[in-house]
Amino acid sequence: MDQLAGRVAVITGAGRGVGRALALECAREGMRLALADLDGERIEQVAGEARALGVEAFAMAVDVSERDEVEALAERSYAEYGEANLLLNHAGVSVRGPTVDASEVDWEWTFAVNLRGVLNGIRAFVPRMRGQDGPAQIVNTASLSGLVARANEHGVYTASKHAVVGMTNVLRDELEPEGIGVSCWCPGGMATNQTNSNEYRPEKFGGYYEFAAPSLGKLPNPMQPEDVAPRVLAGARENRRYIITHPHRLSDVTDYYDRMFADYEAGARIAEELASAGEKGLSR
Repeated sequence: MDQLAGRVAVITGAGRGVGRALALECAREGMRLALADLDGERIEQVAGEARALGVEAFAMAVDVSERDEVEALAERSYAEYGEANLLLNHAGVSVRGPTVDASEVDWEWTFAVNLRGVLNGIRAFVPRMRGQDGPAQIVNTASLSGLVARANEHGVYTASKHAVVGMTNVLRDELEPEGIGVSCWCPGGMATNQTNSNEYRPEKFGGYYEFAAPSLGKLPNPMQPEDVAPRVLAGARENRRYIITHPHRLSDVTDYYDRMFADYEAGARIAEELASAGEKGLSR
């Protein structure tokens, strides 16, 4: 999808932080926008900012964990624009604290938004994308925490983002023959307030409550949303399997997989030792 001007972008979680930056970057590219967020007031403000840049934009209050609400977003997007060329399944939440201490509702909320929210976007938009004439590209927001796993007080979040990475890779291979592109965005540290997403937790998932979690410390080289957004769109244009906006975090990934490769080598050694022991037993 070389040309973005005049195309349609649908963005969930667009009311703040990176989602807002993505919306405004799409507006600067001349895209028409369908913007969604749990916070109706915030998303209306972002839509107004986008319209001030000279593009069409509408806003909807959407809970991505509810399939019918995402379906309504798709219906309105196609009713108003006739197509959806870029779907950014960006809405996400983070629960802090040790994995063992996370409550049942912590797991339910995190997976309802981070995984089922992405799935709801796919289910609502892919059938419609199949029938449109224009190009179609899907970008699912995962995380560096979807590629590696560390003791970083985000065990529930990490599990949900690993699930997004796996699902997105399978979806890419499934939809490639149909000409629909699928990318997995794995950002690193961001200068946003996502670690405090508990403040807008819906009542159905326990609502807001005070909690004390150990400090994560300073994130290594966090990036500003405005600097990241153009990189996401560039990766979408190229239909990258992985959109990497934080290349300075490469060592996190290589270190993680080096440990995995070491375990593969250990597995090969163990298999060889057991086979050798078995042969010796047979020769007795």
